[in-house]
Amino acid sequence: MKSETLFREPGTDEDSRLVLSITRMTVHNGPGLRTLILFKGCPLRCCWCSTPESQKTEPELGVYPAKCIQCGLCVPVCPVHAVTLVDGKPVIDRTTCTVCGKCAEVCNAQALVVLGHRMTVAQLVAEVKKDEIVFKYSHGGVTISGGEPLFVPGFALKLLKALKQADISTGVDTSGQIPWSGLEPVLPYVDFFLWDIKQMDPAQHKHLTGVSNELILSNARKVSERNVPLYIRIPLIPGCNDSEENIRATAEFAKELASVVEVGIMPLHHLGKSRYESLNLPYPIEGLALIPEEQLQKTKNLIESYGLKCRIEA
Repeated sequence: MKSETLFREPGTDEDSRLVLSITRMTVHNGPGLRTLILFKGCPLRCCWCSTPESQKTEPELGVYPAKCIQCGLCVPVCPVHAVTLVDGKPVIDRTTCTVCGKCAEVCNAQALVVLGHRMTVAQLVAEVKKDEIVFKYSHGGVTISGGEPLFVPGFALKLLKALKQADISTGVDTSGQIPWSGLEPVLPYVDFFLWDIKQMDPAQHKHLTGVSNELILSNARKVSERNVPLYIRIPLIPGCNDSEENIRATAEFAKELASVVEVGIMPLHHLGKSRYESLNLPYPIEGLALIPEEQLQKTKNLIESYGLKCRIEA
């Protein structure tokens, strides 16, 4: 019972959820052109996470000083006086800020932005149906991601059901860290999973992400047994999971899964650094070197030697 509780946002029903963003015409989130929905809330705390704003289950205030036009309108509207100006630009006292959003409402330059807006299943379906013509001619659809899109299983089930009823292809980009009782019911409404395999050693996985990988691997096996297509993805991080031993172990695991379509290598990038800065958080992988193209190709060749299709994702 305790494990179930971890996967529900406190104080919410299952008819709405905090949405970070809706991005149209994406090409890296499954077949065809896809509309990507990002939700807040994740059971993992990966040290290389590029979207730290997706981890918590409540709205947060993002601060982007480079966009500030120094109008100063944000200061007087704050009811708790959490906004001050330093060199003409806003600084937020996060111990006081209640994320009421009043400062963001008056910030036309979007230097202050509330991250996370609650949407219902009906609102999301109405929004993505605007892209139906794109889905039809590109053989695309909707991919839900996060954070963890299945973090509130009841909501995910309602959304995926509604999308299928609207004849929209569905993909789920998941960590796999979901109780089977929450994952199993959505399977009839999922066309494919993008499934991260971050590290095969359970102790190392817990050190890097905060949780063991036992549930993740167990769920992947069960999903494959149900013949739901799996796209295995490896976020390749130097010193964390890029060893030959771990790559071989991952490839061996993927080879056991009958429904695996391909394995994708996602090399380290530092595009998330500004996101940490916007939340006034330290960047945990500062200075970590990018992986040379030669090593990426070597890793790809190694995975392919197991008879698996593999590609390096941009």
